[in-house]
Amino acid sequence: MKPVVSIIIVNYNTANLLLNCLESIKKYVNINFEAIVVDNHSTDDSIAMCEKFWKDPEFRLIRSEKNAGFSKANNIGAAAASGFIYHFLNPDTELSPGITQDYLQAHVCPDAVYINPLLNFDGSPENDRMPIPVLRNIRLWNSGSDKAQYWYKGASVIISARNFRKIGGWCEDYFLFAEDLDLFYEIWRHNIPVRDARTKIYHLGGGSTMSKWSRFGRDIQVEKSNRLFFKKHFSRVEHFKSKIYYLFHYMLKRPGYVPRYLATWILSLWL
Repeated sequence: MKPVVSIIIVNYNTANLLLNCLESIKKYVNINFEAIVVDNHSTDDSIAMCEKFWKDPEFRLIRSEKNAGFSKANNIGAAAASGFIYHFLNPDTELSPGITQDYLQAHVCPDAVYINPLLNFDGSPENDRMPIPVLRNIRLWNSGSDKAQYWYKGASVIISARNFRKIGGWCEDYFLFAEDLDLFYEIWRHNIPVRDARTKIYHLGGGSTMSKWSRFGRDIQVEKSNRLFFKKHFSRVEHFKSKIYYLFHYMLKRPGYVPRYLATWILSLWL
């Protein structure tokens, strides 16, 4: 029987986080599903720790011979998926009761994209929507216009297989970071509505990147990817306008962050 949902997880050196994620899938998903883990050539024991799941027909492991990046690995998982809907889920997340109802809602109303509320493990909210960071869109956002376009972190995205193909999948121009920004921009460009799902998902942010970069190094990689987003969809001028806007924003709202913001911007141009 064709699964209702294909849960697609990209893993890279997440230690026991992946195990906890798979345990939560097994515990809380109560419809026909498949879980596809694409391992990006991990060097830790995260895959070995989940050995029991690879004997379960509902769980599949795809090993990459190299770290292909987040977007490409997600596309590899989607190419192997057979569900009506896809749930792209980070390995540093845990599902909670009610997720089955979200899948059924997405199955019945597949024209929308669904976003679960993400919580930190202390229960505080994490994934507020953010404006697509183009100045004219930021103006719409600040004015409260319903025409403002927004995006979410890509730790949990539920989308029909049909809509995923329609937007062309995850853009593989990005190795890591800003691929979720690009994904939601494509969703908006294709006039696909974005709706809030009901079930909370717990997320330990940065689970697969904290060991690779320092916080400052991570900021530089994010900035490089954001610049690529503007190069692809807009222009260097639009990127500069956005950077100046946020510089003044932080000067007013978070002045202590300004030196780090400027250092990240400048160093990303040279490193």
